[in-house]
Order: sequence, then C-alpha cells, then structure tokens
Amino acid sequence: MIPDLQRVLEPEYMTDIASADIDALREMRSECTDLENGLSFVRRLAQGRLDVISAETGRRAEGGGGDLSDLVARLPELLSDGVRAPGSGRVDQELDPRDEVVVPFTGVLDDVAGPSIMTEVVELGDDDLPAAVIALRNFEEQLSTSRRSLHGTIDSLNDELARRIAGGETPASP
Repeated sequence: MIPDLQRVLEPEYMTDIASADIDALREMRSECTDLENGLSFVRRLAQGRLDVISAETGRRAEGGGGDLSDLVARLPELLSDGVRAPGSGRVDQELDPRDEVVVPFTGVLDDVAGPSIMTEVVELGDDDLPAAVIALRNFEEQLSTSRRSLHGTIDSLNDELARRIAGGETPASP
C-alpha cells in the first residue's frame, strides 16, 4: 500500500479531529481528497486494461482473437462499456490529479499489469489472459475498498467542519 494512503486510513489519523484547528481539518480533507482523486484515476486505468484483456479473452472463447488492429478499432466501444451516467452522488473531482499522488498508484498498477499489456494482449497465451484478469480485478477491488474508506474519512472531516460552521465556530469559506 502507498505510505500516504496507509497513513490516512489508520484510525489514528482521525483521533484528534474534535480538537484540531480548522486549518488542520481543511488540510486533512484536501490530502484525503487528493488521494481519492489519484485512486479514482488509477482505478479507471485499471478498468480500461481489464476491459481490453477481457475483450481479447471473449474473442478467443468465440474462436477469434489475435488481431491487434481489430482490437484497436474496437477500443472506443470497449472503453465506453459500463460507463455510468453523471451523478455519482459525490462532488465531481479533478480529472487530472497531481502526479505525486498518481505516480505511486500507477507504479503498483504497472506491477500488476503494465501498459505494455495493451499492445501485447494478442500475444499472451491462453493461460496468461485469465491470470491477468484476476490480477487486475483484485487490484481494482483493493482500490475500491481504499476509496470507500477514504470516502468515510472525507465524510467525517466534512461533518466536523459542518458542525463547527453550524455552531458559529468558524466561517464557511474554503
């Protein structure tokens, strides 16, 4: 796990929020939001790789596969399948998260299934494809679990900030 992510997911991270000053709370929320944005971005990358590998697996099961040009031609269709409609229930975040957040997560993704898998997918053996699918699904689930935990932390920080604003302890700005 990425050290910054591990640190903010530890219970100790939230132990003193009731006594933390407002600037510290806002900094904590910003840090968690940056991490969530990075996780979300890398999760989308992992899902794209998974979509391509799954498509090749399906094509082979139907007696096809092995044609990179056909797979490339189908990328828009493959990468748009399962895209949700707007309205996730959360405030929209940055679409271009900071490199210092994304790079460590991308490094872990690349260890699971690097970007070359996209161009080499048609050359992978029939046994390698299911293993790559399993590895990417496990990675995506780890990211999803971490994101849900981060959402809980962000919600708790927002609740504390809202409590202070409602109580007149601090102005509502930033």
